Order: sequence, then structure tokens, then C-alpha cells
Amino acid sequence: MKLAKIIDDRFHIALNKLSGEALPLKTAFKLKGIMKQVREEYLKYDEVRREALSRHGEKNEDGSLKLDERENVQFSEEGLMAFTSELSELTNMELNIPTVNLSELGDKITITIEDAELLDGIIVVD
Repeated sequence: MKLAKIIDDRFHIALNKLSGEALPLKTAFKLKGIMKQVREEYLKYDEVRREALSRHGEKNEDGSLKLDERENVQFSEEGLMAFTSELSELTNMELNIPTVNLSELGDKITITIEDAELLDGIIVVD
């Protein structure tokens, strides 16, 4: 699964919805582990993204990042290109996230097609 999927807020919403379903106990346990790993990967992403912002963003005289009126980091053209390139490379990374077989979810779950699409890669057809 690509890191880009894990940083999508809609993915997290769908994963949380699934965790709230009436799942078999073994599947719920497995899903909790998946959610923990997804959270850890997201936190690592956020940390290195912030480091890249610090490296490539424009700085004030005191060394802090220059922000616009919306609190977004300001970049020079060169800094923006470098940041965008690094972030693109990062989000295209493949991660090894455990999966849940569709048959393990049981008969009582109700998720939308949109949620199922978002969870593709977590939920796999056996």
C-alpha cells in the first residue's frame, strides 16, 4: 500500500467506521493492530514532512518559518520544487500493512462502496 493512501483523511474515517462495526472478535483484534500500524506510519510521515518544511521553507530573521496569513509555510520557487519533489517521492513509498480477508469481516458489517474503495489494500478478497 502506498503511503499516499495512509495520509488521506478519508481513509482514516473509513477505517474508523469499519472498526465500529460488529466484527468477530479475532478480526477486531487484527484490525486494532492494523490501525495502530497505520497511525504509526502516519506519525512518521508527519514528522519527516515537518522536517522537510523546515529545510525548504523560507525563514524569518530569527530562524522561524515564514508563514502567510493562513499559517502556511512560504517557499522560494526553488524551495517549493525541492519540497514537492521530496514529498512526492515519500508518498509514493510502498508500505507493508497487514490485511483482513473479506470473509473475516462476517455478515453483519455495513460499509459503503466508497468506504470499501478507500479500504482497498486493507480489505482483500480471499
